Amino acid sequence: MKNIQRNLVKKYKGYEKKEALRNLGFLMEKIIMETIESTENFKLLTEKEAAKVLKMSYSKIKYLRQQGKIGFVRFGCSIRYKLTQLQKFVELGTIEATKT
Repeated sequence: MKNIQRNLVKKYKGYEKKEALRNLGFLMEKIIMETIESTENFKLLTEKEAAKVLKMSYSKIKYLRQQGKIGFVRFGCSIRYKLTQLQKFVELGTIEATKT
């Protein structure tokens, strides 16, 4: 990780220090997100992808997240959802039939 940081700092040598650090943070976040998303067993979905999976609107997913009714993962400004979190949300909202 330190090698990546050194390379990124070298890349932004000409920038002001604040600008370089802001870009460094953004690029590090992007690298982490790409690494996590590339692992097969740990797929993270964007809000739009989660909305498609649950067949809901983007605004409804956002509302449920803000109400604390659906779990999510935050990386800086990025919001992601694990498939297991979406499955848990569906299971909690499932109502079993009472009549047979």
